[in-house]
Amino acid sequence: MDAFPKPLIQRVRYDHNFVDSLETAYGERAEDERADWITHQLNYPTVYVVRSRREYEHGFRYKVYVGETNDIKKRTRQHLYQDPKTRNDWREFLEAGDVEMYVIGHPYFNKSLTLDVENRFLHYLESCKSVERRNNRRTNEQRDYFTFEHLDTLFDEVWQELHRVEPELFESKEAITSSAIYKASPFQKLNEEQLDAQNQIFEAVNNALEGGVGDDPLDHKLILVSGEAGSGKTVLISSIFNGIMMGVEDEDERFRALAAGLDLDGTGIDGYLVSGHKNDGGQLAVYKEIIKKAGIPDSRKRGDRERVYSPTQFINRFSPDDPADVVLIDEAHLLLTQKALGYFHDQPQIEAILDRAKVVVAVYDPKQTLETPQHWEVPVEDYFADRMAQPPIRLTNQMRLNADRETIKWIRTFVDEGVILPLHADAKGYELRIFASPNELDDAIREKDSAVENNLSRLIATYDWPYSAAKKNENESDGWWYVDIEHESGVLRRPWNLQVREERQERRIAYRKAWSETPSTIGEIGSTYTIQGFDLNYAGVILGPSVKYRNGRVVFDPAESAHKKAVQNRVLADGSRESFGETLLQNELNVLLTRGTKGMFIYAVDEQLREALLEAQERHSATAE
Repeated sequence: MDAFPKPLIQRVRYDHNFVDSLETAYGERAEDERADWITHQLNYPTVYVVRSRREYEHGFRYKVYVGETNDIKKRTRQHLYQDPKTRNDWREFLEAGDVEMYVIGHPYFNKSLTLDVENRFLHYLESCKSVERRNNRRTNEQRDYFTFEHLDTLFDEVWQELHRVEPELFESKEAITSSAIYKASPFQKLNEEQLDAQNQIFEAVNNALEGGVGDDPLDHKLILVSGEAGSGKTVLISSIFNGIMMGVEDEDERFRALAAGLDLDGTGIDGYLVSGHKNDGGQLAVYKEIIKKAGIPDSRKRGDRERVYSPTQFINRFSPDDPADVVLIDEAHLLLTQKALGYFHDQPQIEAILDRAKVVVAVYDPKQTLETPQHWEVPVEDYFADRMAQPPIRLTNQMRLNADRETIKWIRTFVDEGVILPLHADAKGYELRIFASPNELDDAIREKDSAVENNLSRLIATYDWPYSAAKKNENESDGWWYVDIEHESGVLRRPWNLQVREERQERRIAYRKAWSETPSTIGEIGSTYTIQGFDLNYAGVILGPSVKYRNGRVVFDPAESAHKKAVQNRVLADGSRESFGETLLQNELNVLLTRGTKGMFIYAVDEQLREALLEAQERHSATAE
C-alpha cells in the first residue's frame, strides 16, 4: 500500500514581499522536490493561516485568520491590498509588526476537503488559549464527498507538524479536544439530526422577523428544542447563534433576514444568548470566551450591551417596550418559574425573556431540572402553546457517551426505573466499574487523570454534604466545605468544588476555564452545579446517602440531601404546598451519571446500594469467566 502523502507546509512573512518569500523557499529545496511544492501550493487548492502575534507577561497572544483558495497569490494580494480598505481586522494584520502566514498544500486537496480542513482549523484554533480572536465570519462544514475519508488523517498530520513548529499557537490535540470551548464551539460538526433542527430554527426565526411579530409581547414567538443530556443541545445553540450573528450562507429566500455578504460584520440582527448555567467557570463563561474570540461586537444598537447574560441580568437590562430581535437560551430547564432570591418577577423567567425578545429559541430537558423554583406545574410546551412558532423540536441521538446500547440501557434503567442490571463488557470500550471503597475510587480517577495530559477525570457527587459559596464554614479552620465519607478502609475527605485558591489564579492567567479543565481541581469534588453542561472523560461518581437501595429498587431520600432548593416544598398556583424532592434528586442522579464520555466509576455510601452494585459487577465477571 502506498504511504499517505505528506502535507506541504510553508511558513513565510505576511507582507508585500510574500511572493518573493514563497519563491525563495521553493528555490532552496532539492530540484526533485521543487516541482511538487510549486504544483500543490501554487496550482492546487490550498489552505492558509494568517496569524499576528504579540507578547505579554505570560507568553504570546494571537489573532488568526484561516482561509482556502485555488490561487494563493491572488487571494493573498486581495488580503494585502483590497481587504484593509473595508475591514478593520485586515488593516490590523497589515499594520501589525509580527505577522506570518502558513501555506498548506496536499495532493488530495479539492474544494470540499479544503473547506473542511479550514473549518477544523477554526475549530481547533478557537479552542487554543493563546488565540484571542479569530477573524473568520462563518463556518464552512461540508457533508460527504469523494476524499472525505482522508480528512482526519490529513488534518492530524498537518496539525502535528504545526504544533512542532509553533507550539505556542498550535497547542496539543489532547489539550484542545478536552477543552470546554472545543466542545461548545460553533465549528463542531453537526449530525443530520442537528442540521435538520438548525434549518428548522433558521427558517422559523427568519419567518418571524420577516413577517413582523407586532408590538404586543404576546405576539412574540418561542421555539423549543428538547433533548436529554448528551444529545448535542449546547453545540446546536452555539452554531445557531453564530449563524444568526454572522450570517447564514444560503440562497434559499427564507433566510433573507439572516443573510450577509462575506465581508460584512454580520446580519444586523439584534441577538443575545442567555445561559441558565451561571456558576463560576460554567457555560456562561465559555460562551463569553467564544463570542470574544469570534469578534462578535457588543450591541451598538443598544448602547454597547454585551451579547451573553444570565437570565436575571437579561430581564433586568431589557424592556418589553423595546424588545431584542432574537434571544437563545441554553439550559432553559435551569431557569426559575417563580419568585426566588434575586428574582422578583411574578412570571417564569422564560416568559419574561419572551416578553423582551421577538423570537426566543430555548433548549430544554425536564430531566435536568434541579431545584424546586425551576419546576413547571404544567409542561412548558403547554404553558406556551399559544406562543410557539412551531411544534417542539426533539433531539434523540446520544452524542456524549462513547458507549454501546447495553451500557446506555444500564444507565437509563438505573436512573429511570431504579433497577440495577448486570454489568457487561462494553463493545466500544466504555469503562463502567463499581468500587468497594471511596479511596479506591479516588485512586482510580487520579490514575486516569494522570495517564494523559488534561485527561478530564474528576470526582463528582450528589449534593448530600453541606456547601455554601456565599459564606465560610465556621466549623473548619480554613473555612472550606468538605465531602467527608467514612469507610472501614479509611476516610475520604475532599473539598467541594471551586474552593482551591490556586485554581482561581490559574484561571486569571489564561482564559476562564471550566472547573474540570483546571489541574488543581483533581483534589476537589464537583457537584451538579459545577459539571452540568460539561463533559468528563472519566467520571468518578459518589452516590451519597440520599440515594439508597430498598426492596430491590433504587430510591431517593430527601431527608439525607443537603440540597435545600431541591427538597423544599413549592407553593403551587392554588396556594397548596408540594414536595418534588424525589423527582429532583432523580434528576440530579441523571446529570451525574451522564458526564463521563469514556467511562464512569461509582461508589455508593448506602451499604445496600453498594452491595447491589458490586453484585451486579460480580455477575458480569462470573458471566465473562
